[in-house]
Amino acid sequence: MRDLSPQAEIPGVLDAGTALRKIAGNFTFTEGPIWHPQDHWLMFSDIAESNQWRWYGAGDVTLFRTPTNQANGNCFDTSGAVVTCEHASSHLVRHDHGGKRVTVIASHYNGTPLNSPNDVICDTSGRLWFTDPSFGRIREDLGIIRDQELDFQGVFRLDPDGTLALVVSDFQQPNGLCFDVTGTKLFVNDSWGPHIRLFDIMADGSLSGGGVWAVIEGEGEGVPDGMKVDLAGRLYCNGPGGVHVYSPQAEKLGVIATPEKSTNFCFGGPARNTLFITASTSVYAIDTLAQGTPMIPGAS
Repeated sequence: MRDLSPQAEIPGVLDAGTALRKIAGNFTFTEGPIWHPQDHWLMFSDIAESNQWRWYGAGDVTLFRTPTNQANGNCFDTSGAVVTCEHASSHLVRHDHGGKRVTVIASHYNGTPLNSPNDVICDTSGRLWFTDPSFGRIREDLGIIRDQELDFQGVFRLDPDGTLALVVSDFQQPNGLCFDVTGTKLFVNDSWGPHIRLFDIMADGSLSGGGVWAVIEGEGEGVPDGMKVDLAGRLYCNGPGGVHVYSPQAEKLGVIATPEKSTNFCFGGPARNTLFITASTSVYAIDTLAQGTPMIPGAS
């Protein structure tokens, strides 16, 4: 692992001088990192190469699944199984056996193929929420160039009984999403906004609100992409120059700078205080003062 330039202080998140580390490289377009809390591995996608990898530490990277239909975002469901967004197939899938067998769990809305599921999260009730922009249909490095069949780019909720509900459809290109620490609010960002919107989750799983919570701007490469909150309610979102950090009141606290365009990240490590960041050809890690929310919904 190679230490990089030290970071500026971000109150409650980073001490001044904390170093970013490069833990893996030589990829093409890294995305979708998730940390397994019991087995202590990091899984991530390389979209362009249609691979998924697992990192076990000390430079040990092994292939999890190939080909992946240009997989992007990943999450764990309440059972600990991996759920993956596939750009080229326009499918949301569940890994039933260590990446060797997958089941398609969403592919169409009202009989029409999805665009290209991008990022996915799971709530404590087992409902899966995912964004469906058109990136996998309009960019050859992210999918297969083809016509879009839905006339919107939306956010969906997949219930445990298999019911697929469209919860919002007025985005340009919805991308990252996450819950607040209470699980009663949903943040969704728009890469072409470029902003974050905040919704209230109703008892029936519908959404209300949706006003702009923060605009993501700054110097360097990057757009709103991956998004997470820590246990103190701070929100983290990829943007120009790295990972932008906001207070629960939407005050920008600082940016975790990355040497390559960052795409996504997750909290991991034994104490969930290491931030693992996927950024173009590499994966980086940095130790923080914060602690992320559990990766497996409902876990402690």
